[in-house]
Amino acid sequence: MARLPFFRSIRAKLLLIALLLLLIPLIGFQFIQQMDGFLRTGQEQVLVSAARLLSATLSDRPRLFQAGSGADAAEEVERRRLVALFGSADPEIAANLGVAYVPSEEIERVLNVVASSASRIWVVNSHSQVRGLAGVLTNRHDSGAGAGRTSLFADVYAGLIRPVARVVAADPAIPAHEDAALAQRAVMSQVDRALVGEANAHWRRTSNSSSVILSVAQPVWQGDNIVGAVVLEETTGSSQSIKFAALESLLASTMIVFLIGFVALLGFAWRLASRVRRLQAEADGAIDPHGRISGRISGFGGTDEVAALAHTLDGTLQRLSRYNGYLEQMAAKLSHELRTPVAVVRSSLDNLRESGLSEKNRLYVERADDGVRRLSALISRMAEATQLEGMLQTEDMERFDLEKLVRGSVEGYGMAYAPAQFRLDMKVGGPLLMHGIPDAIAQMLDKLVQNSVDFATPSTPIVVTLGATSRQALVSVENFGPPLTEAVSANLFVSMVSARRQNELQPGHLGLGLYIVRIIAEFHGGTITAENMSRSEGVRFIVAFPLGDRGQ
Repeated sequence: MARLPFFRSIRAKLLLIALLLLLIPLIGFQFIQQMDGFLRTGQEQVLVSAARLLSATLSDRPRLFQAGSGADAAEEVERRRLVALFGSADPEIAANLGVAYVPSEEIERVLNVVASSASRIWVVNSHSQVRGLAGVLTNRHDSGAGAGRTSLFADVYAGLIRPVARVVAADPAIPAHEDAALAQRAVMSQVDRALVGEANAHWRRTSNSSSVILSVAQPVWQGDNIVGAVVLEETTGSSQSIKFAALESLLASTMIVFLIGFVALLGFAWRLASRVRRLQAEADGAIDPHGRISGRISGFGGTDEVAALAHTLDGTLQRLSRYNGYLEQMAAKLSHELRTPVAVVRSSLDNLRESGLSEKNRLYVERADDGVRRLSALISRMAEATQLEGMLQTEDMERFDLEKLVRGSVEGYGMAYAPAQFRLDMKVGGPLLMHGIPDAIAQMLDKLVQNSVDFATPSTPIVVTLGATSRQALVSVENFGPPLTEAVSANLFVSMVSARRQNELQPGHLGLGLYIVRIIAEFHGGTITAENMSRSEGVRFIVAFPLGDRGQ
């Protein structure tokens, strides 16, 4: 049974359909990306509003942006720096500012009230002096991924789902870190724009690229003059945490759905393909190489399309089997039905012949009598196959010498088919014993020789060869003449099929000779094959019989 290439099979096609389930996480990931964009937009709007509120709080308060003078003022500034280094301000940023950090206690008091645990606030005057610094940037998050789950599920989360999530999204558990000098330059760039009256917002990545920092700058007014700027910074740790948790949840649910769907589709494809292959194998085995219906299609459970196809094929095979049986019995029925009218015609012609006919009428009677003889010969040949099957069923099998049978038959063919030439090639050194019916084997050889004589080129010999292997006896008959065509070879041993052209048909030829040869060979457990000889010089028929006591 021929196997289809994998990519053309039902399994491969359903596998490709199953892979379409991978579109589910892609669509989900796209939604999460859109959600992350919405969260960032909302975060920016909130931070801009907070910066405006803080700017309004610090505006029109000139004392806040005036640095003190004298030794006392210098000592106060130094004290405030020390407080900032160990207080609520970012110590790394405060240390990096150096002399540019001139903190105001009143400003920082206000900042400490409004600063959150995950934001950093700068207040810078028009001389680029930092008058206030509060807060430290951290990743404020609580993903909760895997929380409350069993240890096995938590292990799956930690070992499989979370690493996949980290490939497509930053892990909010990694602390945000940014170089102090880079942060100062970025903030001062925004301050410069705010000091000219341009409120602005800027997104920048941290040095470890785990988070993104949103920085919003607003000018501080003193009447119609800008005396400073407020910069609010915040990381995206909160939105990243929500995004990461949603992504992990999406991956977990998608993996479960994909595995269940993939296994279900794969099982369905395997079962469907197995049923179709079984149906194909039974259909191939239901018809033998000679076209006979020799088996059935077993029923398939269920009421789906494959089961319906199996029932339809089985019904078709049964109808073909009955029709083939009718065709095989047709010759016997016709021969039986035609014998009586032929006998009536023959007796009538005999009576006419003895009644005294004129020469002209006698000629007509002789022509009619010749036609009746030809018709009788056809009837006899039509009944031959049926009679042979009956003989094979009733005759007792015996042990006989095949070498003696072949030699004697070939000696008789020289006289029966004169002037045809025969050549016997014995490749065995003595008796060749086999188990079977000698008369049937002789009849088989007669049919092969008669067929070869009919197709042989005049003045060329018919070669009969007898050989043997350790397990088989081989009988071959060769004739030099036209080769077999591919169309003829396919039905050569089928009943009522002849390779003769219409104008070559002789009386008594109904295409039953080689059919009878096949019946005899198969009855004895053998096989019959036909092949063109080298250079298409003729045709060789080879019959192989098992040796010993094997047989039917």
